[in-house]
Amino acid sequence: MPDSSRSTLRRNPVVRAAARRLPGPLKQQVKDALARRVRRGRKPVIGLAGFFGAGNYGDELFLSVYEQYFGDEFELRVLADNMTKPYYDRPLAEIVDEVDAILIGGGDILQPWQADPRYFNHKMLAKPVFVVGIGVPIYRNTQIKPGIIEKHKRFLEHPNVRFIGVRDQPTADWILANISADLDILVAPDMVCSLELPPAEKPEGAPILGVVTRFRPNLDEPDDYSRVEEMAGKAMADGWRVRHLILGTMDVGRRDMANADDLDIPGKEVVYTESLDELTRSIGECTAFASMKFHGSVVATMYGVPSIVMIPTNKNRNFMKRIGLGANVSDFAAADLAERFADRVVPATDDVAGLRTAADAHLRELRAEVKQALGL
Repeated sequence: MPDSSRSTLRRNPVVRAAARRLPGPLKQQVKDALARRVRRGRKPVIGLAGFFGAGNYGDELFLSVYEQYFGDEFELRVLADNMTKPYYDRPLAEIVDEVDAILIGGGDILQPWQADPRYFNHKMLAKPVFVVGIGVPIYRNTQIKPGIIEKHKRFLEHPNVRFIGVRDQPTADWILANISADLDILVAPDMVCSLELPPAEKPEGAPILGVVTRFRPNLDEPDDYSRVEEMAGKAMADGWRVRHLILGTMDVGRRDMANADDLDIPGKEVVYTESLDELTRSIGECTAFASMKFHGSVVATMYGVPSIVMIPTNKNRNFMKRIGLGANVSDFAAADLAERFADRVVPATDDVAGLRTAADAHLRELRAEVKQALGL
């Protein structure tokens, strides 16, 4: 049935009156049957809810993951139109009505202090919802607001939420302890671990130390990179070359590039590009890595490149601990950063393969659940 015919039926007062008199279960059966007829003429549409469009490296990689697992069979559509409030150019209910299911994730988007309208928005519950790859950002000064927790609880316990996947066990434990103990939560490695990475060969010549910094707003004083410079200087004295990666595109890339001169390493190579594949490949070409960004360390690990974590957030600690690399967790301002680099631990091949296998199985299970919910 063409979309125009479906719209005409919806506007017909006789049809609408008859539909209102149907018993609830029968009404849903009719609605599902009409939806299946529409889908036969096109790919089902999946709406994507996440922090997409700013150029944050990890979040843009999530879109690549969705394309890898869903792109052949589904049309993928980011729900939010803008990066600034109100985020949507039209009423969200209209946008949701045009998709068949919604994927929410991944990243630090289950926030205890706010209910961001791009993510766990209750208007999304009009369609089957699947949550994947999320984390809960908990910092020293994180506010946990009871009203927000209650909103998250109502959302996650709704019967239209068909799948909840998180990126590590501590996230699952926090949700069960603070939001609802009745949720069925699946735990898998960060979904970027499932991504088919572009091939990368180590270039001839000196080994490459890849370094990732990031612009951090709202600081009283700019970040002091002197310990990173010390680490790089010692590496260069041992025959290494340094590659400074601007690990972002669009707005995030521009901000990080503007901040790049604060890392004073004479002779460093700077990689700045709008191509995610080029950024990713440039990580794989490194012999070792040091990153202030979580997904820099994740991608380096998946290439088998040891990465020193330079911002020790919970997600970084949990990821490294999962594969026995806790010794690689440091801080960009740590006095022993250079020693951590010298004593870096290389990821074990079997551990990396285990991450990829677990993440792949999780995404395949998610895809099967989506297809089952849509009667495909």
